Amino acid sequence: MSLEKIRTMFKALSSSKAWSLQLLGIKTSKCNGTSYIGREITLSPKGRLTKFVEEISDYYINESKGVLLSYSDVRDYDGSTVDKLIYRLSKSDKLIASEYETLIDEISFPDVEINPLEFKAQAYVLKGKINDDRPVILISMHNPVTTLKHKFWSVNGSFEEIPNKVINLRTSIDVVIMDDTVYMLTLAGENLFNMERAYRNICEAKVKEIEDLNIVNNFKAFSSAAKKGQNPRKFVSFNDAHLQKLKDPANRIKMGGIFKIRMEEDLFDTSDSENSDKIVKLICNRGMLDPFDENPMEVDGSKIWK
Repeated sequence: MSLEKIRTMFKALSSSKAWSLQLLGIKTSKCNGTSYIGREITLSPKGRLTKFVEEISDYYINESKGVLLSYSDVRDYDGSTVDKLIYRLSKSDKLIASEYETLIDEISFPDVEINPLEFKAQAYVLKGKINDDRPVILISMHNPVTTLKHKFWSVNGSFEEIPNKVINLRTSIDVVIMDDTVYMLTLAGENLFNMERAYRNICEAKVKEIEDLNIVNNFKAFSSAAKKGQNPRKFVSFNDAHLQKLKDPANRIKMGGIFKIRMEEDLFDTSDSENSDKIVKLICNRGMLDPFDENPMEVDGSKIWK
């Protein structure tokens, strides 16, 4: 989906009147994975929710200051963190498939009895339809239940502090779900689906494959470096074909020379973490050559040249 289609979607929001609003609770655990609970709420007076959706639409498509003006592209999610890209994932993507199904099931039948001001929410959800029958879900990843410190209202000629919790809705959206596809407008969307767990699992599996191929001289050191810092998320774009080519000692020596990775005979020398980091970049589509002088370069969010 192009940016123009995203813009068309935001523009169409204001034409729909059938919106529902839910507070969303998100829980994660190693044993039970990710679970969700929705609490539907109603805004008064009638039509106020529709007006709020119109405000969201304007926030993104306003001709002079709309937020979409700052975005540059829509890309398939690859674990990179390039600013002002919208990242896209299919509902069947292994990174989110289980969580996606659970989320959709839960917000289809939200709770209506829990006290919303005591509800432990991490987000809010807007559900509606555009162009009559096209379902759209908008999710803002912030806790909408809050207290208003240092806020006062007029009571009998004086001002008293507002004591109660309130629902605070912001117009910025982190995730759009449409046509069985997730669009992350910000990387806060990763928290919705607990994606760190997913890409760490991928990292673990791929590092095991590397061990089996015997291409490094110190696997323990490589494994430790590959699982630290920002390296695990790089494995989302792991290139199996590139790894298989590194089974050939001649290819390893060639890549070591090009990308300045030290070798011990025909094995990558992973005695220090810098070399291990370079190997991760190499097999996760983060290493390219400058087209003019063929110097090695680190890239983030690369895509096929067209």
